[in-house]
Amino acid sequence: MTLQSLRYIVEIAKHKSFSKAASTLYMTQSALSASVKDIENELGIQIFLRTNRGIKLTPDGEDCLTYCKEIVERSDRLSARYKNRGALHTY
Repeated sequence: MTLQSLRYIVEIAKHKSFSKAASTLYMTQSALSASVKDIENELGIQIFLRTNRGIKLTPDGEDCLTYCKEIVERSDRLSARYKNRGALHTY
């Protein structure tokens, strides 16, 4: 599981759609779906229920999403904190 895959979960949940999330992530829906399936297999849970009317989070998916959002937000804050520091300092 990668940070990028956690971002995928957050984006899908945000849009409530694999196709809309894939579009905003500039990737194909099939690649996004395969990535989520890999994550679900790795974690041993189903994150999304896929129906003919769209998707929704499972109870495990709701719990997982909470952690995904937290990790993504912390990563973004870490990047923002050090992004404009300039050259690498050697101590």
